[in-house]
Amino acid sequence: MNPFQPLKDYQVLITRGKGQADGLKDSIEKNGGTPLLVPLLEFTLPDHVEDVQQRLDELNTYDWIILTSQNGVEFFFNLLGKKPVRLPKIAVIGSKTEVALKRHGYKADFVPTQFVAEGFVSEFIPLLESGTRVLLAKGNLARAVIAETINEAGASCDEVIIYHTVLPGSSEKQLVQLITNHEIDIITFTSSSTVNHFLQIMERHELGTYIDRIIIACIGPIAAKTAAKHGLSVDVCPAVYTTEAMVADIIRFISEKK
Repeated sequence: MNPFQPLKDYQVLITRGKGQADGLKDSIEKNGGTPLLVPLLEFTLPDHVEDVQQRLDELNTYDWIILTSQNGVEFFFNLLGKKPVRLPKIAVIGSKTEVALKRHGYKADFVPTQFVAEGFVSEFIPLLESGTRVLLAKGNLARAVIAETINEAGASCDEVIIYHTVLPGSSEKQLVQLITNHEIDIITFTSSSTVNHFLQIMERHELGTYIDRIIIACIGPIAAKTAAKHGLSVDVCPAVYTTEAMVADIIRFISEKK
């Protein structure tokens, strides 16, 4: 146990999907906080799996494949099956995505220094030549900026949706209860999807005024921009887009506030 417990007496909402919250949960507990796990994301296979698998059967026609998240890696290899396959060069966004890829026995050929789409394409495009074929495997809610920018640069980028992001039905009642009972001191958002699903629930139950005094933390600028666009006041957004950096900045914010 960390003798210094800056999050003591703080209850921190974790909105990440099941199976991805452990690191953030441990970090909050280590600093004396109480994590409240209410997953606002659930990931499912796409509706037309046969179409996706047909696209994956054509992998040998591509020079690069881009995997944008840990979920993307897991669904990609799930859909690919267990048969050994020689893949194109692999580009990933984020160190966690790189680690997930290594678990499947593959090494990333390109990892950007910036873990957002705009930073990725600015570093990735110089590696491409005119006519280079790229396959972008992503979730249904991912932005189109990567494919659009690659195509504008003269290479060719196709997109394939390999998983869908949905709101877990059981989480809504749990979240409403926590909000109405004023049991949340800090909310952590790790993606725009978690922000959007949270706000959908707040709007359905007319709970906007209940969150005015809650500290809002976003893992990066895209989630923060989504939150701000919908009127949320973002208190914490770390320069490094990791849960560890987010917790460190939450602690710094609380310390400065006191």
